[in-house]
Amino acid sequence: MVHRYDPEDMEDRSITRSSWPLYFLGGLFIAAVLAVAAWNIEIPYLAYSPGPVSDASDIIVTDGVAVFPPDGELLMLTVSSQDVNVFEAVVAGFDPSIDLVRREKVRRADETDEEYRERVLQQMDTSQEVAISVALSHLGYEMVPTGVLVIEILEGTPADDTLEIGDLIESMNGEPMVELSDLTNALAGLAPGDVVAMDIVRTGSDTTVMVELAESEEGGAMIGVTVHQLDEPPFPIQIETGVVGGPSAGMMQTIAIIDTLSEGEMTHGHVVAGTGTIGPDGTIGGIGGIRQKVVAAEAAGADYMLLPQGNYEAALTADRDDMELVPVAHVDEAIEFLNDLPTKP
Repeated sequence: MVHRYDPEDMEDRSITRSSWPLYFLGGLFIAAVLAVAAWNIEIPYLAYSPGPVSDASDIIVTDGVAVFPPDGELLMLTVSSQDVNVFEAVVAGFDPSIDLVRREKVRRADETDEEYRERVLQQMDTSQEVAISVALSHLGYEMVPTGVLVIEILEGTPADDTLEIGDLIESMNGEPMVELSDLTNALAGLAPGDVVAMDIVRTGSDTTVMVELAESEEGGAMIGVTVHQLDEPPFPIQIETGVVGGPSAGMMQTIAIIDTLSEGEMTHGHVVAGTGTIGPDGTIGGIGGIRQKVVAAEAAGADYMLLPQGNYEAALTADRDDMELVPVAHVDEAIEFLNDLPTKP
């Protein structure tokens, strides 16, 4: 058989065969460039992953007050968050224990890492003050009013530019602020737009700020903050939290104080994890990173996890085995659930 070849066809095939390594190398180069770009380009998201777990029962009480440490454990849960680049975001998408959260939902605009750290640590300090007050009031201890503490600021009000969470209001327009009623009385007769002078204690230092009053829904004057009456306990009490920040451990800290200062056994030998903010009236508020906290509680061997009612549906989507999720709206509900637990063999 005679094979005939067209010289032009042979030339085209030769070019094709000799050029494919160049195309391959070019593709590798482009892929490498894209990989480097993906690694160096950060996106406006934070990756939430399960954080460290600690025992909320680690509190210190002095002056000879009797304590009754629980047989079981009351675990506080945390979430680790970090900025991510494009590559890390893609990898996180394959990990069911990690969620991507838009950065502006967590961090304020132009807030530095140090400012954010100071803010969440202050939130923890404020949460502890509320937890101590709620717990000791539940136990029937007499508390001595000592001031008015800012625990939340209404975004968009003038106070948002001048006050900070954790500010202790000592006086307003020269009138001492010791109880919540003092603040209410001082606002009587004032109108939205009026400017008041507030003497406050912020991070241990005395300062004076001028605050323009906002208009409330009823049309009256308001500062634009949620406050808590700071009470002096009848004995020194401290909660050890290390470098953990934020207010989401408030419920578990409240329960831990009540359990430690009460005879009997609330945990009944169980490992109980939990998360949720604590309000001055004992209400349990929602938190972020609930799915990651479920994973952390499961990994820590918790039998039960207490959580805010508003987080319950999202918590059900997290991976878990036998751990029971217990939604609560008030600290009394959490205490009632614990008191009804059977003793663990």
